[in-house]
Amino acid sequence: MRPNTPTPLKEEESKASSKMSSPESAETCLAQNVQAAEESMDYRTRRKDLLIVERNQVWDLQTRLEASEVEVQAAGIVFKIREHERRDLELYGNLPSEAVPGPEVRDMGGHFLSNKSRIEGSLVFDISRHMPKGCHLHIHFNTELPPEMLLPHARRLKDTMFVRTTRPLLARDDFEKAEIVFNVMPKTTTSADIFSFEYNPDVKAELTSPWMRWADFRLSFPHDLVYEERPEGLDDAECWAREKMALTAERVYSDKQTTNGIWACFNQGTRAFKGLMNYESVYRWYIGEAINSMIRDKVMYAELRPMLMDKTIPSDDGLRQLDHSAQMKIICEEVKRKTKELEDKGELDKFPFGLKIIYCTPRSVPKARMQTELLDCIKLKQEFPNLICGFDLVGAEDRPNHIGFYCDLLVGFQKTCKDLDLTIPFMFHAGETLLDTGGSSDPEKSNLYDSLLLHCKRIGHGYSLLKHPLLIEKYKQQNICLELCPISNELLHLCGNIRQHPFPQLLAAGLHCTLNADNPSLFRRHSDVGAWLETTCSVEYPAQLLERRREEAGNGNI
Repeated sequence: MRPNTPTPLKEEESKASSKMSSPESAETCLAQNVQAAEESMDYRTRRKDLLIVERNQVWDLQTRLEASEVEVQAAGIVFKIREHERRDLELYGNLPSEAVPGPEVRDMGGHFLSNKSRIEGSLVFDISRHMPKGCHLHIHFNTELPPEMLLPHARRLKDTMFVRTTRPLLARDDFEKAEIVFNVMPKTTTSADIFSFEYNPDVKAELTSPWMRWADFRLSFPHDLVYEERPEGLDDAECWAREKMALTAERVYSDKQTTNGIWACFNQGTRAFKGLMNYESVYRWYIGEAINSMIRDKVMYAELRPMLMDKTIPSDDGLRQLDHSAQMKIICEEVKRKTKELEDKGELDKFPFGLKIIYCTPRSVPKARMQTELLDCIKLKQEFPNLICGFDLVGAEDRPNHIGFYCDLLVGFQKTCKDLDLTIPFMFHAGETLLDTGGSSDPEKSNLYDSLLLHCKRIGHGYSLLKHPLLIEKYKQQNICLELCPISNELLHLCGNIRQHPFPQLLAAGLHCTLNADNPSLFRRHSDVGAWLETTCSVEYPAQLLERRREEAGNGNI
């Protein structure tokens, strides 16, 4: 058999292939193709077309198209100021570089508590503070004002303000681990000694009382503890109590902190706040001051969320109890008084739409108790039809129960409201979780499903909604609005900082969103503006959109 011999054609192909595989030929070929690409507009045209298509689908397209020349100019100015402050070493200054940044450098949109003082010195913050904000739709009633405003009032109740702790305060470790609770009680109440070995913290003990008079507690409190902050005018005991009520940077950002751990700190703070503001004189004062706080922040309408499972609050002497009806009357009286005060000054435009109340109760209660809560909400709505505006279930979503646990009660509530010609929309906390399993190990118990099926008007947080492409479309179809609370989500460990928050993605998905403070005092914010500023630093939020939000609040569209 004769061996294969190359034909002349194959010899030519082999020579050409050898020539093309040489480094010199590859270099020439690449250079020619790069030059051809440079001369061609194909890629640039396709890229431009892609950007045009996306630009025509952005969530705020209509607002941008309708923006006036002044609004466009204002948005551009704010953007330039923001970018200047990002590079300003006195504020942030952490720019991309191989150099290891010094301790004075911060990330814009980094840890909120670490950045708090710099945020408050920011021009963008000052601009945000002065801009109108149509409404504040997610704020818990007992955490609108900081503890340093409440503690001086507690001093005045020398005989009737009491405190208890969950352990005797003997060693430094006790001060770190103890929880504190306030309560107004009759002056005849026997005062315990929390600083004694014999102190019994059990509130159910028959022969002893765990309550110590606050005035005595302050006098006996040690003076050698160190605090993260020391507000002017507060003594050592008050500084210690304040740090129990507000989340500290050490607790939030500790490398050993867990999601459940920070929630425990949060709940302890909530319980401490409750006793400091839930008594007659401060309850009344609190409403006016809360409105003043909103006026300072240019908020024109608010919906506050009191936890109403406790049915009474005490009078200042601890001898009388004010039920829900009495509490709601106080709110109505104080709103009316503040409205008249603004009218007399010709300043009603500063808070033109007033405030309303969303009835809140925890998801952890048994079904029988939930039925009582639903009935109480209906009765309050009947008595105060213009005040009660919704019903909410609250609590850490990684703990039982999920909303569906109460489905029959909630459906029955809706039918009862319809029969009685009442409008009490659901505004559940839902999606404020990473697990998103409704306090179980079953993903199908996500509260986001039940919030949809029960026709919520809005949901609180909605952080985990992006896990559910179907629900995103359903929420859009039902016009369910998300009450986003970015700073709250950071401090409770849903995200590491504001830049990691899914707010831009939720907007891009076409969902209705509002920005909210949630629990400003627990999060060391004396202002509701922080949420606006932090988001402004993280997403391009057109200045003209804020004006649209103000108009929507006035028209009742949210």
